Amino acid sequence: MPVFVGTYINRIDRKGRVSVPAPFRASFGGAATGGAYAMRSISGARALDAFAPDTIDRLAASIDNPFAEEHEEFTNAIFGASQHLGFDAEGRVVVPDRFRAFAGIADRVCFIGRGVYFQMWEPEAGLARQEEAIQRAVQNRGDIRLRLSDRREGAA
Repeated sequence: MPVFVGTYINRIDRKGRVSVPAPFRASFGGAATGGAYAMRSISGARALDAFAPDTIDRLAASIDNPFAEEHEEFTNAIFGASQHLGFDAEGRVVVPDRFRAFAGIADRVCFIGRGVYFQMWEPEAGLARQEEAIQRAVQNRGDIRLRLSDRREGAA
């Protein structure tokens, strides 16, 4: 499963293409040829959430009855509002105009790793949100409980 870490700011070219950071592309491994899936963030942030194809597959498989009423908003927000972003030979994607408008992205994109997914932000907004999160984490560090069990196969 890909893990996305780090923060990068890249320029969008005249054709609306932006290079996905090389470490993020490397996290996809061989799956990079399948591109990524992006959607408006369901966290409420004016950002885009981007997932590897296997993460979207796992989300789809986690829904036991996709036609159930309780899944309507989730499936519409995740699957109906997502768009495939295919990588070109240079590792670039085209960010759809409607996504750029939503996130306020103009000529640069701030990529922020979020573990199993990454976000795409307007740079000033993304960096400001990241700084706020760091400050809250510092203030609440005593309350943070991480599950750090060793999940490697064969580990004792």
